[in-house]
Amino acid sequence: MAILFPHLFSPTKLGSLPLKNRLVRSATYDAKADEKGRPTKNYIDFYRRLAQGGVGLIITGLAYPDKDGKLPRGISVEDDKCLKYLPEVTAAVHELNCGCKIALQIGHTGRQLPHELPQEPVAPSPILEPYTGRIPRELTIKEIETFIDKTAAAIGRAQKSGFDAVQLHAAHGWLLSSFLSPHTNQRKDMYGGNIINRARIMTEIIRRARSLAGEAFPVFAKMNACDFVDGGVELPEALTLGKILEDAGYAGLEISSGMWETCTRDPKIIGWKAELIPEARKGIRTVKDEAYHREFTKIFKKKLKKTKIILIGGLKTPSLMEEIISGKDADLVSLSRPFIREFDLPNLWLAGYTKKASCLSCNKCMETVGEENGLRCPLM
Repeated sequence: MAILFPHLFSPTKLGSLPLKNRLVRSATYDAKADEKGRPTKNYIDFYRRLAQGGVGLIITGLAYPDKDGKLPRGISVEDDKCLKYLPEVTAAVHELNCGCKIALQIGHTGRQLPHELPQEPVAPSPILEPYTGRIPRELTIKEIETFIDKTAAAIGRAQKSGFDAVQLHAAHGWLLSSFLSPHTNQRKDMYGGNIINRARIMTEIIRRARSLAGEAFPVFAKMNACDFVDGGVELPEALTLGKILEDAGYAGLEISSGMWETCTRDPKIIGWKAELIPEARKGIRTVKDEAYHREFTKIFKKKLKKTKIILIGGLKTPSLMEEIISGKDADLVSLSRPFIREFDLPNLWLAGYTKKASCLSCNKCMETVGEENGLRCPLM
């Protein structure tokens, strides 16, 4: 039987990593680990089920290389203790022999540390975070160097644990994102100022990781095409950042936008650019609302030739995703909330079903991370 969406289900590579199709499960905070950052049975079953659903690549929820930047019940990759338990996660996916690959997302909360957590928020510069009302402490150069080493070591541990790749979370205002953005990085030293200096933390991490994980181990990144705040990253600068990351060896870029400030509903907060935010980000109601980062990825695809470009943003309809891949507007497409509700959508679409994801984009799933078993769709 002919495949209804042949481009969506065509194989590709992310760096040296072969992928069976163009569907990526994008990372989402799942709160399914235990309090010490170890995967629970619930965590392992969650990712096994995603792999069984037919997606080509899974990106896990945020793992922390430094406990000062962790989210509650996130996965730890901060020391060699993780080598005792992380292989259980990768084995649960690989033993299915279904061709699914799994990448560990690594990152740090930075200035966007939830206010109920006891850690001190840190950032490249002490710029007020208006969502929490806290001013982060500025990191010293020594602390930045230590964080680079910790993150490179975490990439090495991910490789030893059997992960097929690592994604660095450098979007949405988290720590790495705040180094890239001139809104949050106002340093005057080697890690701030011009665009090369602001990207230095990213280029140094991958350079140092190569000696630990090997030249061929794929490292890719999630980054903003636009911060949607005054003085933040906008598309022309994002393209330059993308080229820097491509030249540094990043195998792919998942293109997103915004930070916590972008989502703040108080118009008195300086830097809020509500009039520029794609309307679809406020609610996916029709097919036209989907793929709201498509214009960004089209431009990234024209600018960058070596690194794979991943489109994320409200995707639900398989025919639209087929159109995006066949039209070369992106190399891969990335979904998260639809797979929380229906993990087996890829298998259904491969079998010829044309139904769109039934996810309502209500974000009520994000309210479940405080529950005992973590992330789920409460409407199922």
